[in-house]
Amino acid sequence: MYAPLILCAGLVALDFEFSVTDFPKPGLKHKASGVAAKAAGGALNAAAAVNALGGRAYLRAALGDDPLADLMRSRITARGVAMDGLHCIAGQITPHSAVLIQPGGERTVINYRDDRLCDALPPLPRSLRFDAALCDTRFPALSAPVLAAARKAGKPAVLDAEAPVRQLGDALHLASHIAFSEQGLIDYAGACTPATLRDVSRSLGAWVCVTRGPKPVLCDDGSTGSEVPVPATQIDNSNGAGDFWHAAFTLGLALGQPEIAAVACANDVTARHLSGRGITAIIAAS
Repeated sequence: MYAPLILCAGLVALDFEFSVTDFPKPGLKHKASGVAAKAAGGALNAAAAVNALGGRAYLRAALGDDPLADLMRSRITARGVAMDGLHCIAGQITPHSAVLIQPGGERTVINYRDDRLCDALPPLPRSLRFDAALCDTRFPALSAPVLAAARKAGKPAVLDAEAPVRQLGDALHLASHIAFSEQGLIDYAGACTPATLRDVSRSLGAWVCVTRGPKPVLCDDGSTGSEVPVPATQIDNSNGAGDFWHAAFTLGLALGQPEIAAVACANDVTARHLSGRGITAIIAAS
C-alpha cells in the first residue's frame, strides 16, 4: 500500500522532562523523582509519529548552532527521522523546554525559542512532492509558505492551532483544516463552544475542530457540527500527545479518509500513546 509523504513543519526542541510529585511551590527548591532529555517539539514528534504509523515524514524545521543542536541531531536520528529539511541557523539558540510531569501524566511546559529562528530558511525544494502538510503556529515565516504550497498543490494543509494562534495573521486563511487545542481556540476566538467553532470555520473558510482532552472532539465544516468521542484511557505521560493526534489526523486525510474518520483514528492513536502502549502502523506494508 502507498505510504503518503507528510511534510511536518514547525518547532523542534530539546525537552528536559522532570517527574514531580506535586506542582512546585514558588520560592522553594524541589527534587524531581525522575528526569529525561528528549528530542521533541511539535514538528519532530509529528514526523516520528507519521513514520511509526506507516507513512513517510519530511521534517522542515530549524535548530541553533549551539551544543544543544549537536545533542539534538543524534537524538533525532535515533527517533528515525531524516534531517534533509532541518537547518542550523548561525547565531541562534536551539529551542528547549522544561517539562514537568505530575502524577497522573499531566504535563506543564516552559519553552524557550526565538521567534526569528525560521525567518531566513531557504525555500522548499522544488523537487519535493508531498501528500499533505502539517504546520504549527510557532513560526509564521515557516508555516505560511508550507501551507501555501500545500493549497497550491491541492493537498490537505493542516494547522495545529495551539496558542499563540493570532500571530499567524493572514496565514490562517491558507489552512484547509485547522485543529485547535482548547487553549488555542480560546486564545483565538475567546471561547471554546460549538457556536464559536462554527463562527471560526465560516470566517476562515476551513474545516475546523477542537480537541478537549478526555472530552469529545468538536468538529465543524461551517454548516454541520459533530462530536467524536475519545476512548477512556489511563494516562502515563501526556507530553506530545497532541502532536501524535495531529500526525494521525493528517495521515488519515492523506489516505483519503473523511475528516470524521480521520479524527476517530487520531483519537485511538493518541489513547494508545497516552497509556504508554505505543502506536502501531495504520498503513499495511506493501
